[in-house]
Amino acid sequence: MRRRTFSIFFLLLAAAPCLRAQTDSLLREGDRLHRQYRFEEAMDIYRTAVATASADTVQLLRSRIDNCQNALVMTDFCESPVVIARQRFSRQDFFLYYPLKNQGWRQGPNVLDPSSDNFPIYAPKGGHSVCFSAPDAVGSRNLYITRDQDTLWSAPELLGEHLLSFGNEVFPMLSEDEKTLYFSSDGLYGMGGYDLYRSTWDEEAGTWGVPENLGFPYSSPADDFLLADTSDGRYTLFASNRDCSRDSVYIYVLEKRADPVRTPVRDPVALARMASLNPLDDPSRLDHGSAVSEAAPSNDDTRLYMARMTEARALRDTIYAYERKVDELRALLSTDSGESRTALTAAIVERETALTPLRKQLEETTRAIRQIEQSFLRSGVVSSSERADREVVGARSSYTFTKNSYGAKLRMKLASPPAGTQGSYKVGPVGRFAQDTRLPEGVAYQIQIFTSARHATLDEIGGLDPVYERLTSSLRYTYCVGLFKTFREALSQLNPIRKLGFPDAEITAFIDGKQVPVSLARRVE
Repeated sequence: MRRRTFSIFFLLLAAAPCLRAQTDSLLREGDRLHRQYRFEEAMDIYRTAVATASADTVQLLRSRIDNCQNALVMTDFCESPVVIARQRFSRQDFFLYYPLKNQGWRQGPNVLDPSSDNFPIYAPKGGHSVCFSAPDAVGSRNLYITRDQDTLWSAPELLGEHLLSFGNEVFPMLSEDEKTLYFSSDGLYGMGGYDLYRSTWDEEAGTWGVPENLGFPYSSPADDFLLADTSDGRYTLFASNRDCSRDSVYIYVLEKRADPVRTPVRDPVALARMASLNPLDDPSRLDHGSAVSEAAPSNDDTRLYMARMTEARALRDTIYAYERKVDELRALLSTDSGESRTALTAAIVERETALTPLRKQLEETTRAIRQIEQSFLRSGVVSSSERADREVVGARSSYTFTKNSYGAKLRMKLASPPAGTQGSYKVGPVGRFAQDTRLPEGVAYQIQIFTSARHATLDEIGGLDPVYERLTSSLRYTYCVGLFKTFREALSQLNPIRKLGFPDAEITAFIDGKQVPVSLARRVE
């Protein structure tokens, strides 16, 4: 019997690499179908892969299945926006091409985000609040806000419970009235990658509402970032890597609609076509004013300056197109081993030869522009900060993208955060139930980790100490951890507790020991 047991063990051991290879192959095939908007087929592949997957991979596969199911729900509410333009940029600095305030973007690290990944923060001069993304204690990027309080800025606080996830929330953009928030997340209800979300401020509850996934075609199985409206209210811009490599993105310019029509679209080919967001070829819709605002020429010098600027823009656009084509040809050459290598090499040489005089012409034009600007500066006509030589892309297409400059690193003096109560619970190798479950008078908050029809075991509370057990009127047991005086303190501990293995954890509130709605406790607080 022992020999047979050993034989089975070694057979299973030998088969393990084959099973892993099979699972990996199925996962790649499911991901390919997912990217092609073939969600039902992808789900079938993922479910097949679950049978041979390890525990960690099973969790990943279930997440992929959830994404496909979410996507299928969202295909019932598809929008067909009018696409004015799209332009490809590097993922490193694409946000600088948005028609936002120049020098509004700040580079990290800084007082708000001390991490080393240099994630940008939009904080234009003169603003009274800054909404930003920064990592929490467990490594997830959350959304925070700080407000100007004359001599100090308030200690950063999380935006709200509904805006927290297992993943990351990035690129927050507040509307001017601070009533609407747009952001991206790879952890909330979505179809895979980073999706785009909108949340509105609930004045009565004093918190941000449950985020709404913007759905097709704004969100996709790829990464979708940074939705913002132009200041004139005519256009909506957002970025996505859905049709390019992960180190670059397209910025899409769409006509803004007050009441968009949404219709169901289930066919994968139609979904892919809709999500590609190809610009409308309509000269009557050409508009550069939203991206570049310059005074009308009033004299010969100004007219010459404007002519030179137009020439420089066209040259930059041409050079960019040539360089992009050379990159495409080089990529083809690297994978081609046939007779077409000679033709590809000749095409590359031809375009690189054409680039030399174009670059020289751009240098001469740029030099002439700077001379005119120096003349303007001496006469006090224009300031150097407003007339700096900024890169312009798409000057001959339907929309002009002007590259803004980074602002200086933030110099903020932050108020000290209030003393927290993280010490009201501990995490150890073995959990412990509270002996005394009474709560203090007044407002108190706890984090409910789960409910059960029976008594929970020590294994189920995951090392949390102490855990409060209560029997409700519905004869179910609730299990809570922590004891917090303010909602803000409880919120700061919600994501760390979720990541300990309690994904459905939520904040619960009490007044004088009696459970009440969180909104009521916050008003009393």
